[in-house]
Amino acid sequence: MGKESLYVQIAYQCAPVLAGIKPSNLLILHDGGYNTVLKEAARSFSVSCALLWKGEGRRMWIFYREEQLEQILQCESNQTFLASYGYRCQTLDIVMARLKRRMRAYCQERGEFPHEIGLILGYPLADVQGFIENKGKNFLYSGYWKVYSNEEEARKRFARYTKARREMVQKALLGKEFCKMTPSDSYQSAVYI
Repeated sequence: MGKESLYVQIAYQCAPVLAGIKPSNLLILHDGGYNTVLKEAARSFSVSCALLWKGEGRRMWIFYREEQLEQILQCESNQTFLASYGYRCQTLDIVMARLKRRMRAYCQERGEFPHEIGLILGYPLADVQGFIENKGKNFLYSGYWKVYSNEEEARKRFARYTKARREMVQKALLGKEFCKMTPSDSYQSAVYI
């Protein structure tokens, strides 16, 4: 995959976090020497980038905004929820390390899928809990995730994510370097707890 194709892939999978309207996004790529380009892209948007898992010819990265994730982790109900999955300390570094271990165990068929990742990806706690309790069924609406509460707000957020994706992909397809891609001012930045 060339640099331009990689930019399009990053824009497609991570536009909401690059635009500042979502705390994190996953990026799944086939193996390749992308580390420098990924770090360059993350730096261009003042986001962090970490490898969650690699194997079977693929790598799973997470692009995230530390400040927004810290907000999520400071919420008492989120802390209680994460503690039920073994997240004993709520610092971002420790949460990310635990998430990496749980994702690795799942990918190596030694554990269940870490559905708590939804909270880290900025999904509302009620939707993450609803998904787990309903085993992915009985949802009100499905878009960027399965919605179990506040469908109207979810639809609005999904529309903002889609707008960001469309805009970022278009810029990437036009060959703009990430350092020259600035998100639109029309996005409403918000973290939902």
